[in-house]
Amino acid sequence: MRVFMRTKKSWRSLMMGAFALPFLVGLAGCGSTTAATQEPTVTIGYENAPDPESVAIEQNFFQKYMHAHVVLKYFSSGPEALTSLASGSLDFMTTLGNPPTASAIARGVPLKVIWAMERYTTAEGLVVKNGSHIRSLKDLEGKTVALVQGSTSPFELDTALEMHHIPVSSVHIDNMAPPNMVAAWKTNQIEAAYVWVPFLNEMQQDHGHILIYDQNQVNQAPIFNLAVVNSHFASKHPQLVDQFIQAEEAGVKFFYAHPHQSFQDIGKLNGISAADAKTQAQGLHFTTLSQELSLRRLGTPSTVADSLVTKSLTSAATWLKQTGQISAVPANMSQYVDPSFCQTVYNHSLKTGS
Repeated sequence: MRVFMRTKKSWRSLMMGAFALPFLVGLAGCGSTTAATQEPTVTIGYENAPDPESVAIEQNFFQKYMHAHVVLKYFSSGPEALTSLASGSLDFMTTLGNPPTASAIARGVPLKVIWAMERYTTAEGLVVKNGSHIRSLKDLEGKTVALVQGSTSPFELDTALEMHHIPVSSVHIDNMAPPNMVAAWKTNQIEAAYVWVPFLNEMQQDHGHILIYDQNQVNQAPIFNLAVVNSHFASKHPQLVDQFIQAEEAGVKFFYAHPHQSFQDIGKLNGISAADAKTQAQGLHFTTLSQELSLRRLGTPSTVADSLVTKSLTSAATWLKQTGQISAVPANMSQYVDPSFCQTVYNHSLKTGS
C-alpha cells in the first residue's frame, strides 16, 4: 500500500503491561499468563497511515489487550512484509491494500483478512492542471498520467477508464515517485497524476483540480487498507487474533472519543503535525467493530461471500490477471476473508455491555 509519510523509525519493540482486562481471561489460551517469560512473542507489521491504528500503537493498546510480548515492526513496502508473513516470521500485517493482498493470495501466501481498517474516499485521486484542457476522462486519450506502478493508483485509473469505455492503452503512463511528481508538476513537465495525499493536495493547490477520487469507483474498485494474519498462526492462536481485534477496536473508539489527542498520536507516530494528520485522515472512512460485520466491510461468516471486501479482492485479482501480474484469479476469494474473529469479539461485547 502507499506510504503517506516518510519520517519513520524502522521498528518498535514493545512489551505488554502487567495487567489484563477481564475479557482477556475469557479469550486467553495461548502461552502463560503468569510469567512474562512464558508468554509467546507476537510480531505485528504495519505501514504508515493517518488512522486509528496509529492511535492504538501510541496508546499501547496491543500490549494492553494481547497476552503476548508484542513486537511492532514498521515496513516501508507491502512486498517485504508479505515475504515475512509467508515465512512465518511475521504474524500480523496491517495497512495492506487489496491489490497486494490479492496478489499475495494468488501466490499462495497463507493469510486471512481479519479487519478492514479503512476505505479510501478522497485520500487518493486524479489531479489535472488547470488549463490542460483535460475536463473529463475522455480527454486523457493520448495524454500522459504520472503514477506509481505497483501501487493502487494504476488499478483505480484502469477501472475508471474501463467504466467510461476508454481504452486503457490510449493513456500513456509515466512511472514516478510522488515527490518527483510534485517537482515535475511545478516545472510543468506533467499535467496529470493519480496519487494520494499529501501529494494530491499539494498539486491541487498549485493550479490543479481533482477529476476523480477513489470513492467514484467504490462499487467497482473500492480501495481498503486491510489487516491480515498468517493463517497457520490464526489456527494455533485464535485467542490472540481475538485480542488483536480488540486492540484495533480500542484504537477506533479512542479516535472518535478523543480526536484532539488522536491527531497528536497520529502525528507523533508518523512524523507529521497534528494538523496534517487531521487533513490526511479526512480522506479515509474508518470502520467500527459493528461495521466490520456489515456487507460494506467483511460481512458475517454467513454473508462474507457477498461482502465489499471480498468483492474488492476479486476485482483486484481480476485486474492483476488482466495486466499479467498473476497467472490466475483465486477461486472462492471469500475463503481468505474471515470475519469470525470480529464476530466473536462483537458477541462478547454484547454480552458484557463493553
